[in-house]
Amino acid sequence: MRLKEIRMSRHLKVQEVAEYLCCLPSVYSRYESGKREPSLDILLKLSRLYHVSVDCLICNDDYYDTSITPAEATLLQAVRQADERASHDALALLTLHKITE
Repeated sequence: MRLKEIRMSRHLKVQEVAEYLCCLPSVYSRYESGKREPSLDILLKLSRLYHVSVDCLICNDDYYDTSITPAEATLLQAVRQADERASHDALALLTLHKITE
C-alpha cells in the first residue's frame, strides 16, 4: 500500500488521519507499515480524504491525483452554471489553446 506516500504528499500527520478515521494513531501507523490490513470501510474513507481511488491506495493502478486546483474548481463551477452554448464555446476555446510539445 502507498498510504504513507499519499499522506505525506497531502501534508497530513498520522494523528490527523487517525482522528479522521476515529482510530488510534498506532492503528493507522500499522496500516501504513503493512502490519495491519485496513477494512474496506477504512479504505473508502481514506480514498475520500486523499481524493484517490481505492485501487490507488492498494497499488492496484498508477498513482492518480484527483484533486483539483482552486482555478480548476472555479472553471468547473462556471461550466456547470453556464448555458449549453457558453459551455460549448468555452470548451472549444480551451481546446484551441492546448500546450504542444
